[in-house]
Amino acid sequence: MKKTNLQSGFTLIELMVSVSIFAIVTVIVSGSFITLAGIYRQVQANRAIINNLNLAMDTMTLQVREGKGHNVDDDTISFREYVIDEDNKYTPKRFLSYELKQEILDDGKSIGVLQQCVGGECNALTSEEIDVDQLYFKQLKDDPKLILVVMKGEAINTKGIRSPFLLQTTLSQRNKDEI
Repeated sequence: MKKTNLQSGFTLIELMVSVSIFAIVTVIVSGSFITLAGIYRQVQANRAIINNLNLAMDTMTLQVREGKGHNVDDDTISFREYVIDEDNKYTPKRFLSYELKQEILDDGKSIGVLQQCVGGECNALTSEEIDVDQLYFKQLKDDPKLILVVMKGEAINTKGIRSPFLLQTTLSQRNKDEI
C-alpha cells in the first residue's frame, strides 16, 4: 500500500495575496465612506440655509395674509397686523413692512437681506448665507387682495459654493379691509 502525503492549507504566498486584496478593498471602501460623510455634512449645511430661507418666506406669508390695509410697492409691502384678543375681537396690533436691504458683512462683502420692520425697528429674517438679489411684490387683485411675492438670490454654503434660488408665491388676504 502506498501512502500519500496530503496536506491541506494555504501557502504563505496565497495568504499574502488574499490579505493584500482585502487591504486594498478596505482602503477603497473607507475612502468612499469618508467622502460620503463629507457630502452628508455639506447637504446638511445647505439644508439649514434653505430652511432659514423657507422660514423667512413663511413668516412673511402668514403675516401678510392676516394683515389689512396693504400698501404694495415693487420692493416693499406694508400693512397693519391684526390679532384676535381675549374678547374674540379682531384688533389691530402693529404696523409691519417687509423690504430688501443691503448689509455689509464683517469681511466687507455686501449681501441682500430680507428684513421685517416694526415701528421703525428693522430685523433681518434671512441669515448671512443667503444673498437676496431681488424682492418683488405686485398686487394682482383688489378684493380680497391677491399679492404676488418673488424672491431671487443665492444661497452660499460654508465652502463658498453658490446655489441660486427663485421663490415665488401668491398670497390671498384672509380678512377684508372693512371690519
